[in-house]
Amino acid sequence: MASSDAQDPRLTTEPWPPRTAPAERVAKRVIVLPGGSYPIDAPLLFWTAAGLVDDDWFVQAVRWQRPPMDAAFVHEALDLALREAPAADRTLVVAKSLGTLAAPVAAEVGIPAVWLTPVLSDPAVGQALSAYPAPQLVVGGSADSLWPQDAPQPSGEVMYVDGADHGMHRGGVRESNGIHMDIVERVRAFAAALVQ
Repeated sequence: MASSDAQDPRLTTEPWPPRTAPAERVAKRVIVLPGGSYPIDAPLLFWTAAGLVDDDWFVQAVRWQRPPMDAAFVHEALDLALREAPAADRTLVVAKSLGTLAAPVAAEVGIPAVWLTPVLSDPAVGQALSAYPAPQLVVGGSADSLWPQDAPQPSGEVMYVDGADHGMHRGGVRESNGIHMDIVERVRAFAAALVQ
């Protein structure tokens, strides 16, 4: 399952957490697409993925080095992760920031998704999320400049946190941590509803 055959050497995928045994087939898998400078090891993605692992989801994490701000690169990352992850009865995409540029491709194939701080300033992302054909949870904050006031309204479930910025931070450490934990629980509930 390692991505030694990745077309772009800046791009890899791997089972997460580290030392997770590869599998041929799983019941539920989640593809995690990071932000440009926000890997799966960063707080919001780490705890979201950990919560999904606790709920028996197999996590295939994308890692990239110096990613371009380019939708084609992110589309390649999603495609690679879908190919390298074990086959599954149910697939979920969780993406943060730059990773949300995969929304148009995920929409084309109808994959349920969680979009954390989507780049709604990108018209293709805004259009995809406003008419998403599968269940989706979109999470953002009112102090995030990449979620402009005039962006299209996402369809599906939306968790919009007043005063939260692009990192979903507001106030001090405790308040920001509380927001992150609320998001983790919302994501877990959303994912659980997909398999009921």
